[in-house]
Amino acid sequence: MLNLNCKIKVYETDKALKPTDRMYEFGYVYSITIDSTYDKFTDTAEIKIPKKIVINQLNSTLGFEVLKQLPIGPKVQSIYEYLKQDNYIEIFLGYNGDYKPAFRGYITEVKGDAPVCIKCEDLMYLLKKTKMVLDSQVDNDDAQNKISENPSEMVRPSEIKTKLEEKLDELGIDYDPIRIENNLSSLIINRKSSVANYLKCLKEEYKIYSFFKLEKDSSKLHITNNPDVFSVDEINNFTETYKNTPKGEIAIPKALLNKAISILGIRDVLDFFSRNDGFIGQGRFRFFYNIISDELKVIKEEVKTVRMRAEKYFINSNTPIFVELGDPGDGELVETFTLHDNENELPIQEALYQQEEQRIKAELNTFLSVRLAKEKQTGLTGSFTTFGEPFMRPTDRVILEDAEDEDKNGVFQVKHVKRTYGTSGYRQVITVGRRVVEQNS
Repeated sequence: MLNLNCKIKVYETDKALKPTDRMYEFGYVYSITIDSTYDKFTDTAEIKIPKKIVINQLNSTLGFEVLKQLPIGPKVQSIYEYLKQDNYIEIFLGYNGDYKPAFRGYITEVKGDAPVCIKCEDLMYLLKKTKMVLDSQVDNDDAQNKISENPSEMVRPSEIKTKLEEKLDELGIDYDPIRIENNLSSLIINRKSSVANYLKCLKEEYKIYSFFKLEKDSSKLHITNNPDVFSVDEINNFTETYKNTPKGEIAIPKALLNKAISILGIRDVLDFFSRNDGFIGQGRFRFFYNIISDELKVIKEEVKTVRMRAEKYFINSNTPIFVELGDPGDGELVETFTLHDNENELPIQEALYQQEEQRIKAELNTFLSVRLAKEKQTGLTGSFTTFGEPFMRPTDRVILEDAEDEDKNGVFQVKHVKRTYGTSGYRQVITVGRRVVEQNS
């Protein structure tokens, strides 16, 4: 018999939203719903809990404990005394005494009476409340929200990653090595914008995703153009298959594409199974065993006919170097990326120009490949419902077995997890995506 576990820790915060030593812990709720995906910036949680609680410093089994704060003896108090907006919150769920972190973030809203509804956002909430560029004038009362003298700032491609790292280090945010190409345009950043708006600009302009992923002791920020974790071989094969090379033009050598992939950092995202923190990055699920129900449908990459275009301008040329990737002819042009190099000039000499053109086209093809591959996937759409374990997160992988439809068996990427906990049990609704191609050994 499996017994459900729930433990929630709430920390009061200072003006910079840093958790303090003043912490409250409780273990009873009506229900918890956690929504997690890499397609959105922010994971959310909603907790429903009784308004009146019994507290006792000596006996936490009554459902609520205020550590080192309470007199001896039971006392009935309002939950509003302890759960307030901007408080830092951690949710732990599991079975039979095994607690696993299921959410970290901040309380954004507390409302209602029967029951009280607590809404939360993950650590992206802190990045939404923090300015990307701080004013030179010091304001000790409002360190995170200083007003800038200049309205905007131009950030060169080579500086985008550096400025993000500086800001995240300043905030104490744990982050994975940042995956940003040097092949982008300069960004014009409003100095009053938050760090989250800076990341939003990267997603809207270049499809660079930003999301927090749970680890054992922290939540780690991932900033990457490759959230589906395509391998080098997959990118190479995809680029060769869908490269639209006009008639008479010299094809881009595979060796040059390999070099472009290495330069753009895709090779670095492959090793995500090497964990020793309790999250193994994959889970095994069997139909008619630990899959309660499913709404999965098979999709093939060739069914969706689409293409993308990337063009790059230089300061001494009004005509861009461009490539298209996807299905020629009837393929719908779903996205055009316009890049500008405001620092370098194209060579005038024909031989040098052709050499540079081929190099740039290799980079643009690689730039497009991970973005188009997200549009044209072979795999599954829809979701399946299972129990609370194995614990899955977006970008993890699921192994599906024993399906009547053979196309539903295999290894697939996790896109979205909706986690529910309450009187009806502990469940995960897992949305999956592409079929993972095993890497060559």
